[in-house]
Amino acid sequence: MTLDDDGPPLTGALSDARKEQIKLRAAFLNGIGMGVMLIGVFTPVTRLVYDDPASETDMLRVVIPMLVCFFLGAALHLGGGWILKGLKQ
Repeated sequence: MTLDDDGPPLTGALSDARKEQIKLRAAFLNGIGMGVMLIGVFTPVTRLVYDDPASETDMLRVVIPMLVCFFLGAALHLGGGWILKGLKQ
């Protein structure tokens, strides 16, 4: 069966077009995962380093969203890898 249920199950080798679709979906998820990590993890770190020291900054309000973004980015990256397993058919 295919990864998406919009057509009949494939019983033979994948066509080149289908392989490219699978690779594009995986690359899209990987790109979104990298973006989430860049925005959610690295941006707050650089702001903490380069901005004026803000002693009133509650570190819990910084760390929790960073962890959420890190794990979301990792999950999207792993999802892209999972999609690529469709190429082994």
